[in-house]
Amino acid sequence: MNTTKLDQFEIENIEDVLPMFEKTFKIKLENDETEKLSDFNEFSDLIISKINLENDNLCTSQRAFYQFRNALKTEKIIDRNQIKPETELKTIFPKSNRRKIVKQIENKLGYKIEVLAPSQITINILFFSFVISFIGLFINWKIAIFGILISVFGFYLTKFTNRLDKRTVREFIEKNTAQNYFKIRNNENTFNKNEFKDVILEWFSENAGIDKEKLRNSTFA
Repeated sequence: MNTTKLDQFEIENIEDVLPMFEKTFKIKLENDETEKLSDFNEFSDLIISKINLENDNLCTSQRAFYQFRNALKTEKIIDRNQIKPETELKTIFPKSNRRKIVKQIENKLGYKIEVLAPSQITINILFFSFVISFIGLFINWKIAIFGILISVFGFYLTKFTNRLDKRTVREFIEKNTAQNYFKIRNNENTFNKNEFKDVILEWFSENAGIDKEKLRNSTFA
């Protein structure tokens, strides 16, 4: 197995989103505990050791799939028998009325599904434009302010993106399970210890913006 050392920027990304993870899953990691960790696997083990919930073998991703499939059937969007893990999302969410269908599904499920998102390239361009414009305040403040306003407006427009964030139902279910774990289980007092490492991996991959396979085999030092 090939291991990859995370760079400082990636480690800082994990540190930045960790408080949000702690709040969602009701745990607290101490600095002296995290400083001893050498890789992401140890990090996941530490997280699981901190979760003081009853272990329940309910497969959350399977439940998420069934909930999603039943919502599609109830809303008469597509026949449930056509929905399989390898089904492409674009067949479920056609571009012409994509946002409307997403809203229908969210209303049926009772929570947000993060199926639409701008590309990482778009986010990076807007971010660097903002940084460059901010630095430009010390050179030509009029042009710099215009650049900042354009960047901020660009970030605002990303809220209305029509771009599918994942390609298949399987990829979407994996992300949805991590982002809405307790809502899918409909019980905040239990978790499935056997599946939770995958949930942790998916959650930090999405929120810290690090490739899943790189994160899985990564070291911190």
